Amino acid sequence: MKIRVQILLGFLALLLVLALPAAAVEAGVRFHPAPADAGFFGGDSDFGGGGGGWGSSDSGWDSDFSFGSGSFGGGGSLVGPVVIVIIFLVIALLSKKQKGSAPTGPVQVPPVQSAGIADRIRQTDPFFTEAEMREKVSNLYSEMQRAWEIQDWEPMRARLTDDLYNQMGRQLQELITRNQINRVERVAIISVGLENFYQDQLHDNLEIRLTTRITDYTIDRASGNVVSGDPRREKFMTYMWTMIRTVGTKTAMPDAGGKEAVSRNCPHCGAPIDLTQSARCSYCGSIVTAPEFDWVLSNIRGISQQTI
Repeated sequence: MKIRVQILLGFLALLLVLALPAAAVEAGVRFHPAPADAGFFGGDSDFGGGGGGWGSSDSGWDSDFSFGSGSFGGGGSLVGPVVIVIIFLVIALLSKKQKGSAPTGPVQVPPVQSAGIADRIRQTDPFFTEAEMREKVSNLYSEMQRAWEIQDWEPMRARLTDDLYNQMGRQLQELITRNQINRVERVAIISVGLENFYQDQLHDNLEIRLTTRITDYTIDRASGNVVSGDPRREKFMTYMWTMIRTVGTKTAMPDAGGKEAVSRNCPHCGAPIDLTQSARCSYCGSIVTAPEFDWVLSNIRGISQQTI
């Protein structure tokens, strides 16, 4: 391992020497992170442990990384950005060597813990089921990736809080502005576990650990060329989702076929609405607040990414 470190450091020094005479350019070079799936929760580098997230109270990150007017060795040049990029590459290579090539697998919620959370919810909501929530989350994740890829975010309005819907919509618009398309393919749900449940003054809050496997890469819309990611490699993604609904909302009693027997009506005009299609009433055009009827996604936090 020590010899490998020395080789990498020598390679780093060589690249620095080659970068020093680089032609001067205007300062303020901007770099974009490589987006991974709906919400930019990963990228070309694996991560674990914490992770940034988007939510109702988050402002998100600035997806442009800017190296202001400072530079190394005199006037504005590419040396500063090149040095930083090289350092990141060396760290990533060292980390990969230490971890080994085989993924360790995502940490999942123990079944007994997930079942215990469901039991707590049923104390006030007798028709709540763990299986139904797992299905709801799995379907929502797949639908989000599809909406993100075809760049039509409107169908997600009824499934997300307004803040999360708008924040992720701005991210998608950034891709559109760059004339890029994020491909998310071979989506597989590995596990959905209920991790925590609590109530505040307004909402029931259900924290869910979601683990998935995807192939993620971004292409240029005009040429079709891959600009980030790798269509040949799979990513194991782990997220923490927070689903919310208005306090006092109950799961509808299932009908004879086992499906929810519930009628939803627009609070503005009284017309029947289908919140699985849109949060906008097709009769009066009003936006219906979905948490008054069902669970919606309020927050997503990236926990880990492993690429194989």
